[in-house]
Amino acid sequence: MSGEWGTPPTTRDLGRPRRVWRRTRPLAAGLALAGALLVAFAVYTWIIAGAAQGVAVDLELNRNYPVREYVDLLRTLDRIGQRAVCLPLLAVVVAVVAWRHRAARPILVAVVAVLAVNLLVLVLKIWLGRGAPVDRAPEFFIGGQMYPSGHASNIVSVYGMCVYLISQYATVARRTRQLMWAFVALLGIVMTLTSVLLHWHWFSDLVGGFLVGGAVLVATVTIDKAVPFRSRRLVVVPATSVEDAAPVPQARRPAVSPDTLVQAEPVAAEEPTESQAEPSPP
Repeated sequence: MSGEWGTPPTTRDLGRPRRVWRRTRPLAAGLALAGALLVAFAVYTWIIAGAAQGVAVDLELNRNYPVREYVDLLRTLDRIGQRAVCLPLLAVVVAVVAWRHRAARPILVAVVAVLAVNLLVLVLKIWLGRGAPVDRAPEFFIGGQMYPSGHASNIVSVYGMCVYLISQYATVARRTRQLMWAFVALLGIVMTLTSVLLHWHWFSDLVGGFLVGGAVLVATVTIDKAVPFRSRRLVVVPATSVEDAAPVPQARRPAVSPDTLVQAEPVAAEEPTESQAEPSPP
């Protein structure tokens, strides 16, 4: 119960149910990172759509690859970025985490992230209107809907949200968190390879999707961490974990100065009375 989820239990809590709570994090750093990702997306869009002629990389990668024998496999792998695949997985994670804490907070966080990334990608696709690789039309504002890639944004935002909910609302080892984030990165690489090999997206479409999905994920996570959360689930601290429990703070006694000490005078012993000194005759 230490770290992100509050202070260690004291000896007073042993064997008793207690509610878990989570500390908050500041907003500035996370929102700055989300803003930086959006700025990076804007700059990258200008590079590939403007006078910088960054589209040359897309044209170089848009070639015919000898993958005819692996088309079915590539199409199957490409589905990892579809909402029909990633959203049910997110729903399972959200349901388990929400039930574990008896709270609707994880549901709200996931719904906001999914709606935000899909709405933002849809608006950008319609506004920028980029052509498709199969038509060899990398230009913008021609009525297409290729940039940014919705599959790539889903890889980062949806699968990243799964990792965040598991890491933030459950007790997960650091090594496990690293492995989960590495798996999300691996999914991004697979998504990039399959889309480029199948000519379903320009390479820059995928980079733009990663940037947009990352910005939404970082912003959602930052806001969620900044809002206090108190779980409704009662946790019983094992009575055998006395060595792990912190001692109950004791009230400190006021310090006594030596100058205030008064030496007690000796009390003279009382002389026995006559009745006490001589025993009564039989």
